[in-house]
Amino acid sequence: MKPRILNQKLNLALLPTPIKKLEKLSEEYGFDLYVKEDDMTHFLASGNKIRKLEYLLKNAKDEGADITFTCGGVQSNHCRATAVLSKMLGMQPVLFLRGTEPDVFNGNLLVDKLIGSEIVYVTPEQYQNIDEIFQEYKEKYEAKGKKVYVIPEGGSNSIGALGYMNAVFEMNEQTDLDEIDAICCALGSGGTVAGLVAGLVLLDKKCGVVGFNVTKTDREKFLDKVFYLLNGMKNFEIDLKVENAKVEVIDDFSGPAYAVPTEEDLKLIKHVAETETMILDPVYTSKALRGTIETFKNTGKKVLFIHTGGTFGLFAQAEGMTDVIKSY
Repeated sequence: MKPRILNQKLNLALLPTPIKKLEKLSEEYGFDLYVKEDDMTHFLASGNKIRKLEYLLKNAKDEGADITFTCGGVQSNHCRATAVLSKMLGMQPVLFLRGTEPDVFNGNLLVDKLIGSEIVYVTPEQYQNIDEIFQEYKEKYEAKGKKVYVIPEGGSNSIGALGYMNAVFEMNEQTDLDEIDAICCALGSGGTVAGLVAGLVLLDKKCGVVGFNVTKTDREKFLDKVFYLLNGMKNFEIDLKVENAKVEVIDDFSGPAYAVPTEEDLKLIKHVAETETMILDPVYTSKALRGTIETFKNTGKKVLFIHTGGTFGLFAQAEGMTDVIKSY
């Protein structure tokens, strides 16, 4: 039985997103590779974040917010999705972006600017204390009579994680999850992985979740974060047996730094696009799919990969992709 809390959301995404087998890549790499196409959840708000935001922005509306705060890198997919959906719902987005304003707006930032987001640029050092910065600006806006709702980085709290708990129920209606050996996805802030794990535990499925770390955060800290979110979900009267969680974090494909792909990542973007006409992004899905391929190659297993979107971010790294395309 689905927890009642799963119905307490807005309907913003175009669901259900398809699941399909990547036939050519499956044959090439020796295992059955399926993809959940969550890059198709929306156009301007595409990707995995919209599933989390259906719950978070419902909460914001219920609290009477007219301003949303969130944070991320200059090319944050989450910030772009939050800004788009906040605007659609009549709330003003204020984005706290790690970095400096570029000379040319492109990728996610271009969308942020086009729709009229307010942007506060913060240094990497300031970003370490983002909660204090949120509080400082929140007090300024609320002194003017505004109501601010703060959404954490990646939408990754226990409310946001409900989005991917719900996604597991959706996938269970599309395919036989008992035949899946592993569900794989990028791991950037923890909420997507936690939601997937929670859904599988509730349905008592044997397969686990493999999260491919795309940051330089220590894997143990990510595991702690995932279990913290899972335990927090119990506050929604969900009978979640956390001790049954099956989750693995793999660090080996994070690249030089967050949002910095390797040459192998860029080559994979080109190869997958040409082979399966599927577009990966340089920050999340290229690293996670490369990890999935290297982990399950020639095992004959059946793996479901969550395409978490990020296509807008690809356009911000056009120079590197151009070099790869010319040399391909």
